[in-house]
Amino acid sequence: MNTLERLAIALKNPLRAGYVTYTGHVMTEAECASYNLYTAEAARPWISAQAREFLLDQRHRYFVLISEG
Repeated sequence: MNTLERLAIALKNPLRAGYVTYTGHVMTEAECASYNLYTAEAARPWISAQAREFLLDQRHRYFVLISEG
């Protein structure tokens, strides 16, 4: 499964408020909306692979900051 296929699945199953991260933090509606926006932007078919990887890296950093904040 390639990156675009994984992103398509993630778009169909977005994170919802109440998601519990690995640290036990319960994500809010706003946090989930921001995380899902990173996913939606990365899933755009016309962006470059470099831009996609940057967005996915930023999405990961955002998730870690939320989890550990």
